[in-house]
Amino acid sequence: MAIKRRDFLASINKIAATTALGSLPTGRLFAAPEDYSGRLFVTVQAEGAWDVASFCDPKANPAGEDIINTWAQTAEIQSAGNLRYAPVAGNAAFFEKHYQKMLVINGIDSQTNSHSTGVLHNWSGRNSAGFPSLTALFAATHAPALPLSYLNYGGYAETARLIRYTRLNDVRALLSVLTPNVLPWDREQTFQHPDMLAMVKEHQQARLERLRSNPNNLPRTQYAMDVYYSARQNAGGLEDFAAVIPPDDQLQSNRFMQQMQITTLAFKSGVACSADVVLGGFDTHADHDRDQMPLLAELTAGIDYLWDYAEEQGIADRLTVLIASDFARTPWYNSSAGKDHWSVGSAIVMEKNASWGNRLVAGTDEMQHALKVDTGSLQASDSGSVIYPKHIHQAMRDHLGISSSAIDDAYPLSVAERFNFFS
Repeated sequence: MAIKRRDFLASINKIAATTALGSLPTGRLFAAPEDYSGRLFVTVQAEGAWDVASFCDPKANPAGEDIINTWAQTAEIQSAGNLRYAPVAGNAAFFEKHYQKMLVINGIDSQTNSHSTGVLHNWSGRNSAGFPSLTALFAATHAPALPLSYLNYGGYAETARLIRYTRLNDVRALLSVLTPNVLPWDREQTFQHPDMLAMVKEHQQARLERLRSNPNNLPRTQYAMDVYYSARQNAGGLEDFAAVIPPDDQLQSNRFMQQMQITTLAFKSGVACSADVVLGGFDTHADHDRDQMPLLAELTAGIDYLWDYAEEQGIADRLTVLIASDFARTPWYNSSAGKDHWSVGSAIVMEKNASWGNRLVAGTDEMQHALKVDTGSLQASDSGSVIYPKHIHQAMRDHLGISSSAIDDAYPLSVAERFNFFS
């Protein structure tokens, strides 16, 4: 079959795009782990500031105070195991099903009512710019050379040049890059014959090796070619990932659930080890109950789907999930039936068969003010410490095997008190 020059060049460009997807560290190169079988880490970012008083830190309406929650006028706080939850949205089904996986930490003081600072503080552990996300640290520590090691769907994704994240917003566009030789409208057909494609790749590789071996390369040029070379070596895994992405009619129609679906498949196929999934819309300054409750239901439904699908794919035993937000919402309603920003919020960590599951750190009073908590017993104590995001991040770094790495030393949290969340 004759090949048009235009088609030949398009094929070369698409192959180059595939290899450019390689998620490689920008500071140094690592050998790619074969058949990565370590832990997998997901952060669930509830963008805009969730209402924990209607979720995992439920509040009744104290006598003589403004109404905190309208649901508390007619309903009681519920419990599942040692955990407490508000009887709204999809909370009951979620907590009853998953409480044994859950560590709920209430009373985290983000020390701000600003969204930008709250996001920065809660997802990096520091309230000033420059520190990488926990997901970036995890990927850079455990599997930096996987083709798509760090996935991101939005939200906080600072890498501090430790690694590159791969933004996944459009599954069809993703497939066109993962499998550039496959026709988008007919996945059984290809642009070029496989033999021709193999020949193109062979010539590309030979040229790249010649360029890399040039002793006159400047350091920046040499580094770029080394990164590109390593990306090409890992490109085979991308084809494995593409092969398991379902057709349109089998993709989750809900975008939040679709993030969970694609992430799970990326983990299963061995091309990624960490991901930030995002659900927005929680900034409910008006009509709070109308808007916040469906979002909380969507949040828990998505996380429930993640666990069910991870179980189906055989990776649930390896999964750690951290759920948090910018901060929380006021323990009262404003004049627009909304709730404004409140610095004291919560985080939830989930793992299957965790010894610390079904654990509650009750770090707030009845009006959602932060309490001092003993670092060992995790009980309220005047001699304890207020919990800040840095404490959560230090504990997560320890738990996820990051704190023993040189990367951790480069981004110290300077935590004097270490909370005993996971023992």
